[in-house]
Amino acid sequence: MKHLSKIVRMTLGALALAGALTSCSKKQATTASSAPEQKVVRINFQTGSLCGAPVHVAWKLGLFDEELAKIGQKAEYVQVVEGGATLAEMIASGKVDAGYGLYATQLQAIENGLPISFTSGIHIGCTKYYVRADSDIQSVADLRGKTIGVPGLADSAVMNLKRKLMDVGIGVTAEKNEVEFIAYASADLAIALNNGAVDVIGAHDPVATKGELAYGFRKILDTGIDEKFVKEYCCQQFVTHKLLRENPEGAAAITRALQKAAAYVEAEPRAAAQLQIENDLVAGDLDFNAALLEEINYQPSRSLGKKTFDSAARQLQKAGILKASTDIEKLIEQGYIELFGVPDGYIYDSATKTYKEINGSRA
Repeated sequence: MKHLSKIVRMTLGALALAGALTSCSKKQATTASSAPEQKVVRINFQTGSLCGAPVHVAWKLGLFDEELAKIGQKAEYVQVVEGGATLAEMIASGKVDAGYGLYATQLQAIENGLPISFTSGIHIGCTKYYVRADSDIQSVADLRGKTIGVPGLADSAVMNLKRKLMDVGIGVTAEKNEVEFIAYASADLAIALNNGAVDVIGAHDPVATKGELAYGFRKILDTGIDEKFVKEYCCQQFVTHKLLRENPEGAAAITRALQKAAAYVEAEPRAAAQLQIENDLVAGDLDFNAALLEEINYQPSRSLGKKTFDSAARQLQKAGILKASTDIEKLIEQGYIELFGVPDGYIYDSATKTYKEINGSRA
């Protein structure tokens, strides 16, 4: 009897312990399930884009991961594939939270409701304009009545040239249009010029320089050195309005990361070119790619980036590219923002492998 009583007591004790453990387990499960899910920032990238080096560097050197980890978040990378959905379509469908690209290409889309704002200038100069060696065109001032091949009719190659044409008195408005733009695939631009299908082409590197070397084209405008564009950023960092609304800390983190990556490319163009090639992000010859990256100004600046956006928006409205009815002050205010915790830019010190903040406006 005593033996049975002992067994009962042991069984009851075991059941009580099991119940306690089960209760504890359920409590832990409830606590775990109620924990907030880790925030993820989806960043766009492209392969084959030499001037996309800062995105590739920030990804492969872990700068995006590092900045996001500081605030308990992580990055995901979304590829924009040529022939697939455009970057604007991916933004509109919510597949991309942030990224980097030619700001002028997105100006009309922003005016029409594309929900993005730019946060920092990343690099200056990657667009060049060429004529054949035997052409009688010597400068932009000679382009009245000419045909110009470009990668797309809303591309920044069009926007920049229209602004320059306005400066020299050549009409680009609907009421007085004195040039014709024709869109070609980037790979076909050099062939179109060489065959005489167009008088001029506007292209982005490395396509631009490859065409120059292959066919002996003569350059008539280079945004990297032209007095109008030498302090203007062609490629800039953007974030979506959804990210700004729901995760401003994440928006600031990836902006800092991309600024740092740009500063790295500025200081280490050859290392950046090698990183792109080794990770199958950009093809080509290391010496050629490194030389082009060295030629481009990758010193980032938020203030100069905003000044670029401001100047372009105002002039393109005068050209009729942006609507006369658009509130240009509101477009600029909403289209380019300053994020808390983001400096004007960074400088990378190769000797110490450290980044130094640049603060204050450089505009």
